[in-house]
Amino acid sequence: MSRMSPWFFTFLSTVVLLLSTSSAALAMADDPPIVLPQGVLDAPQLEQLFSGKTFATTVEGKDKEMIIFFGKDGHVTRVRDGWQTDGVWEVRKDGRLCVDLKGSRRDCRIIVNQEKKYRQYAVKKDGNHRYEMTYTDSHPGDQLAKMSKELLLPRGTLKRKKVIKLFSGQTVESVTASKGRVSVSYYNPDGTLEQLRDGVKRHGKWQVDKSSRICLQMEGLEKKCRIIVKEGDEYKKYIVKKNGHHQHSVSYRNFTPGKAFK
Repeated sequence: MSRMSPWFFTFLSTVVLLLSTSSAALAMADDPPIVLPQGVLDAPQLEQLFSGKTFATTVEGKDKEMIIFFGKDGHVTRVRDGWQTDGVWEVRKDGRLCVDLKGSRRDCRIIVNQEKKYRQYAVKKDGNHRYEMTYTDSHPGDQLAKMSKELLLPRGTLKRKKVIKLFSGQTVESVTASKGRVSVSYYNPDGTLEQLRDGVKRHGKWQVDKSSRICLQMEGLEKKCRIIVKEGDEYKKYIVKKNGHHQHSVSYRNFTPGKAFK
């Protein structure tokens, strides 16, 4: 048998590649188009509906509510149970509303006008699009504080697990906002607290409640529960006020693992 030239093998490989590519393209061309529901909004309609407005949202059949402000500059803020989460939003040319909140992945969804209600769906290839929530009451501008049923907490307010992780097993230096009194406190993981202030040692208890407040009860005094807020690289304690003007009470200077005093 005569020996085949390297050129022939190169030619054969190219033919196989072209055939496989053509088959893949044909298969893609045969894929049926995704059928969208009647009433799906296009990009201009989405821009007009959401830009510069605050919406209340509900999940039909569930006790779940969020308030969302869509800024004209592409900024978005979501409020759930008083907790604020910031991010960005945009409308894609194919008619998808995309929201990218801090700490979560970017989601792009269709909005469908059904019986004068704007329902949000995640698009599925099989056409069984997943309903997520309904946009209901809306008002122009940032109306988060007025529309939220709960008091708005400052941006950067820590949730329960993060508060526990921050304080448990740590010696913490703090200073009061009003009088500048400095304290050094050890937050024992067993819930007991030892504190040095002006050379005097005090004892008490600490815990983080279900609303993410850190609660201290010192030597028979009444228990006081406060939120912890991260502002830049600094942690602060705030008293939650009913009027929404929460009061800064303590700043935390240092966190040292273990008990750092006798």
